[in-house]
Amino acid sequence: MAFLPSLLLGVIAAVAAETTLLVQPYVQPGPQGTLGATDEVKVIWIAEPTTATFTLEYAPKGLPPAAAKIARTEFEFTPPPAKALTPAEKPQQYVRFVASLPGLTPNAEYTYVLRAGGKVFAERTARARKTPDQPTRLLLVGDLADGKTGQNTIAYRIAQEKPDALVALGDIVYPSGRSFHYFKHYWPTYVNVAAASEKTGAPLMATIPFYAVLGNHDALVGKLSPTLPDAFAAYYFFTAPLNGPGEGAWTTQLPKSEEGAKFRRLAGATYPALDFYSFDYGPAHVVVLSNASTGKGDDPKVAAWVEQDLKASRQPWKIVCLHAPPFQVTTSHYGDQRSRKLAPIFEAQGVDVVFAGHVHNYQRSKPFKFSPHGTIVAAKPEDPKEAAKAEPSGAPKIPPSYVNGAFTIDDVYDATGQTRPKGVIYIVAGGGGAKLYTGTVDKNLGKLPNGGKDNYAPFNAKLYDTQHSFAVLDLTAKRFELRAVNAKGEEIDRFAIEK
Repeated sequence: MAFLPSLLLGVIAAVAAETTLLVQPYVQPGPQGTLGATDEVKVIWIAEPTTATFTLEYAPKGLPPAAAKIARTEFEFTPPPAKALTPAEKPQQYVRFVASLPGLTPNAEYTYVLRAGGKVFAERTARARKTPDQPTRLLLVGDLADGKTGQNTIAYRIAQEKPDALVALGDIVYPSGRSFHYFKHYWPTYVNVAAASEKTGAPLMATIPFYAVLGNHDALVGKLSPTLPDAFAAYYFFTAPLNGPGEGAWTTQLPKSEEGAKFRRLAGATYPALDFYSFDYGPAHVVVLSNASTGKGDDPKVAAWVEQDLKASRQPWKIVCLHAPPFQVTTSHYGDQRSRKLAPIFEAQGVDVVFAGHVHNYQRSKPFKFSPHGTIVAAKPEDPKEAAKAEPSGAPKIPPSYVNGAFTIDDVYDATGQTRPKGVIYIVAGGGGAKLYTGTVDKNLGKLPNGGKDNYAPFNAKLYDTQHSFAVLDLTAKRFELRAVNAKGEEIDRFAIEK
């Protein structure tokens, strides 16, 4: 019987050889928000149903390789009924593997190698998180993958900037955040591409962690149901630090049904972690808020968590990232103002810049402070045609919610000269690939409550809606410099803050 081990090895090798990776390995954040003596990341890959046994070894630079612990989860979704707007789909069957890589040395490179049955499926070199004393480049962009060629060009341009990490500012995949849509529209651009190209995208996620912000197309447009059992798929494919306020009325709401129970089992700790969390990267402390799903990002318990989290940070720069911008000047989504209620907390706790997506263009405000007058004012859409344009994909029509208040604008700040602003700067970076939004809200101000008084002020410093774009943020402990870059690689805006 001495031949048996060799026979088994041959069978294992054959199984591995037949295994197909549906999604190549990609890097995700670990469970710790603050950076300690060591860092941890996750490496995730997705395969067709297989009995192959994967191993992943990783080696911080200069150290012997270690074996990562791997968690395996099987997914199976029955396709929704075929309709005029939903062509017939095949059942989804795949296996997700999540490897934990603890003990990484901050600032240092590490290599990970994925194998099965002696076959090497991938070998990549990435870098652990940077410490506050290190120059850091973050990239921020939202409204990414709707299957159009513009997203590939943006992915290519992002790759040319060589960021340390990327914050995806919501609406990660269109039209309704289903698992099906990730395989169709997302993975081909950001992971399953051999090399960076304007036509095909770039394998950014193979070595760069993406920090996910939930948008309305991620956790609102499509809801878990017997006909959409694969909705809310962002929770399946992204991980986040486990330091948020926990589950409650403020998180994405789940049905009390078989679909809801299955979702909880498949998502694991990422629900509700993905809704609210914070993390340190280089000299930045970043707070991530969900404000465009069925949860309530302006809930008092969320406000208390935001205040405590920001107050506890000693990082040189404080940044908030959410999907729906509380302040912006485009007609589309103008009424999504609930998060304005958090502005006094941002100001009191030293937030430098707030980043958002949702509005498909680039905007920069002047530095300003905002004092809300009181409660949210619900109103019907001023113009039904404009309301329809705001969600052309068929999302639920939610009446606008206005938050009136007093603006104190810093008109002295100069993006290239006077670099010590008095107030918070609000950035919209929603030009990641979805159809661009044009036009401003000026002509409709008279239709707002009180004729627009106390709801709008001349706070805008830059609006760019000609091409898709993204924001590149370079940080040191003393300097914050942002460049906005368009699909041609041209700089369309730049400003700096110094301390």
